[in-house]
Amino acid sequence: MRLRQKHVSQEENGHTLPFDLFDEIFSRLSAKTIARCRCVSKLWSSILHRPDFTDRFLKISSARPQLLFTFKLNGKWLFFSSPQPQNLDENSSLLATNHHMCFRTRPGSCGINVPIRGLLCTTSLWLKDRYNDFKAMVYNPSTGQTITLPNLITRRDEARTYLGYDPINKQVKVLCMSLCSRLWNAKDHQVLTLGVRNMSWRKIQCSLPHYPISAGICINGVLYYIADQNKTTPKPRFPKPYTVVCFDVLSEKFTFINQGLDNKVKWSSTLINYTGKLGVLRHDHFGRTTTNLELWVLDDIEKHKWLIKIHVFPPLWRKLGPSTRLNIVGMTSNGEFVFSAAFLRDPFYIFYYNVEKNTIVRVEIQGIGPVSRQDIYTFIDHAEDIKRM
Repeated sequence: MRLRQKHVSQEENGHTLPFDLFDEIFSRLSAKTIARCRCVSKLWSSILHRPDFTDRFLKISSARPQLLFTFKLNGKWLFFSSPQPQNLDENSSLLATNHHMCFRTRPGSCGINVPIRGLLCTTSLWLKDRYNDFKAMVYNPSTGQTITLPNLITRRDEARTYLGYDPINKQVKVLCMSLCSRLWNAKDHQVLTLGVRNMSWRKIQCSLPHYPISAGICINGVLYYIADQNKTTPKPRFPKPYTVVCFDVLSEKFTFINQGLDNKVKWSSTLINYTGKLGVLRHDHFGRTTTNLELWVLDDIEKHKWLIKIHVFPPLWRKLGPSTRLNIVGMTSNGEFVFSAAFLRDPFYIFYYNVEKNTIVRVEIQGIGPVSRQDIYTFIDHAEDIKRM
């Protein structure tokens, strides 16, 4: 096998290509091109499926992040992507998207998690009378592969799922909490590891009953989400004692951040990755009349120390910002906050807010549609993973 790795076979491909050069060239191609090249020959397929090649491809892809857009239409998830713009200096810009493919979704599922190493998972599941199961789905829009996870064993009628990544063992895990619509407290906590033989759910313990109320975000091996500690009925009661839940993906242990929060965390708060630290935005949506951005940063996770950062939008915000609702979808490595329209409409925009320059750049996204008024999920820093699940 080592001899075969020095050159790509002349018999199968009509020329001789040093293996190192082959590896270097193909690791810089797109996932769609890699998929086509895997069909050229058995040798090419075996090389392009090797773990060291797929890991290298993911690493390079992470350095050239993409925007990912998805929405549900007629029981299917539609995925579109485009290169993530860099060094935006103009007030307006255009981006064209590439359509990946459509994935069917199971009845009773809704919402989708933030991508983890190119993978996405449905967030919420409801048990219907005629569907006697709870099965979440995991999608890879780069390869077109989708898998249905094993049935979740529970007597409850709702479940919430999150994706997390363990950087030590390089494993993606799914955290699932079973909920009861009458009591609205998470009781059964289960974890599943993707990419292993005979995938199955493992029950884990949690010391504090809680009801998850926000999307999750995984930073440096810790999955964060906001939860209500005392949600015993479906009817909201305010004010609420909210907590930030920290789930260590490696140890599969829960911890909770209550100190220093006071009224900083709201029902509508959004979590983002703020330069490797957890950031909590008190607003989940923004509009033309919004004047500032209030961000709480978890500066010390051990001491539960928070820092507040308030950024005042420039006057251009009122001119460029649409009258429809905007969701904040994250912060780039360049220190730009990214906003996206919450619903599809023509034209469809995302916005980049640079806090250092105090500038707003509006980017029109073309190639999605023709649909309108669909809830759309926009993600930044998406990386293509060509490894088969």
